[in-house]
Amino acid sequence: MDSPGDTGKEDDDESSSSSNASQHVRSELDQFREKWQQELKKDNVAGTGSDGHSRDKCGVVISNKENLSIEQQAKLLFLQGSELEHVGKVFEAMRLYRKAVQLVPDIEFKVYDKPNVAKQVTIDNDLNKKVDKLSVIEASLNEEEVSGEADLELRFQMVLAKSGKLFESASAGEKMLIVTSAHFSDLPMEVILYILRWVVSGELDLKSMERFARVCRGFYLLARDPEIWKRACIRVWGVNVGTLKGSPFPSWREMYINRPRVHFHGCYISRTSYMRYGENSFQDQFYRPVQLVEYYRYFRFFADGTVLMLTSAEEPQNGVAKLKHRTPTHNEILKGHYRIHDDEVIIAVQRSRSNVQNQRPGRKKEIEAELDLQTFYLELGIVSTAKRAFSQLQWKQYSMIQFSNKQERTTVFELTPNKYPTLYFSRVKSYHQESEGPLI
Repeated sequence: MDSPGDTGKEDDDESSSSSNASQHVRSELDQFREKWQQELKKDNVAGTGSDGHSRDKCGVVISNKENLSIEQQAKLLFLQGSELEHVGKVFEAMRLYRKAVQLVPDIEFKVYDKPNVAKQVTIDNDLNKKVDKLSVIEASLNEEEVSGEADLELRFQMVLAKSGKLFESASAGEKMLIVTSAHFSDLPMEVILYILRWVVSGELDLKSMERFARVCRGFYLLARDPEIWKRACIRVWGVNVGTLKGSPFPSWREMYINRPRVHFHGCYISRTSYMRYGENSFQDQFYRPVQLVEYYRYFRFFADGTVLMLTSAEEPQNGVAKLKHRTPTHNEILKGHYRIHDDEVIIAVQRSRSNVQNQRPGRKKEIEAELDLQTFYLELGIVSTAKRAFSQLQWKQYSMIQFSNKQERTTVFELTPNKYPTLYFSRVKSYHQESEGPLI
């Protein structure tokens, strides 16, 4: 194909031979040249940028990579990817970003301003120092763990401080197309703590809360919430609970664990046995019957200050079943109240009986009921053993005040070891099976 210059020359030669049409042809050729030069200028502007590099139709830089260093090539690829991302071509941009990072791993920091990079390096160094410090503390805690004195709460707080979450779903890292249910971690912290107060309940079922703490680290820390343990201490000791400031305990949980108290998830049981001699036989003066008497005493304490007392010859398997409910269903069970003072529990229970007397026979029967009220006062010492804390109750004082015939009579019992042995705590699994209300 001939060039436009040759075509112009031929036209000029032809125009010289034809004087009449030469002027008209020249004007048309001049217009064609001007239009053609304008189009060439537009192509040059679109294909070349201000930095001297050629660009494609999308404006992406196309340069000769042979004359560029590796860092410059990486910068060029990164800028090309950035321009494609602005245009909306994300997949093409990711491909260029990947190539740039393969050439220079920190190309993103080198493309942008260097002061930010230096600042980021300083922040990383500070974080590394903190991590090293935590590592030293963890190492010391690991040594304590070997000796059996490790503070798990501190260790879990440090571990969870790095992640910033108490707990999360086991499938949190997986992509789920359809979410059919919410995870426990989606609940607000206030709701979770309120649920935990239902777990403890008004019966102070702290054993269930300890099972709750065994699930994960986050549940372990939630089970150490000081407000819950404070409410539990107030419910046990009432106005005598005091404050942490003047007590030898560092936390409310330590107070509940180490301060003398009674257990609520079982009964305190003692067995009393003695020999009773009968009368001599009228046939044989040398024969005298002997009877072995054996019975049990049961005490069950409730967190609201109620106590049940039972004296029965039945075996513990049947005796503890009668004390399952707070309101007794058997007349032989005595109900009362208790208070804890230092290392003693003071108990007061009552028994009321009505004496019915009939008037003379033959007349209209006039029944008069006279109340016979008996009040028992007991003081028992709370004693711990090596295997279990507060597992024994030892008799210190036992008296009875009887009000009958408008007269009051006081009886003080002699506390001999064979008649009033130590009461031992026994856990009963059927107690506290369900929660009737939250801890308040």
